[in-house]
Amino acid sequence: MSGFRPSARVNAPDGREWEIYAYKLRLPRRQPYGPDVDAPGCSALSIVTGVLGAIIYVLAWVPLLFVRLFVDLPAAIVRALRSDEWTIEALSWAPYPLSYRWTTPSETKGQVLAGVEGQLARGETPMPRNAKQIL
Repeated sequence: MSGFRPSARVNAPDGREWEIYAYKLRLPRRQPYGPDVDAPGCSALSIVTGVLGAIIYVLAWVPLLFVRLFVDLPAAIVRALRSDEWTIEALSWAPYPLSYRWTTPSETKGQVLAGVEGQLARGETPMPRNAKQIL
């Protein structure tokens, strides 16, 4: 099974389509980086400032990308190989985005997946046993 495909897909009685993913790899959360956005202007100075700001923004992302690829990703892979903890995530995109996420040990992964799938198919808010919800 691919890590990029959902473990299960289910339709709720209200027509909402859910995808349920199970994965071990979790990258650490980082604070979002970005310039403060001001009100748009139409002067030549604001256009030049905007272009320079965009160039600086892109150049600032290059070191952050290297940190993600060469520090965070290898550390997350090592943690995932040594860990017994799985993350189960249920996602739905329409009519508005909605997601639920839990962690569970390997021995109860199948039970939690089946419980989440069944509860979503019945139109209930999933609350699987043997899993801890991540907020």
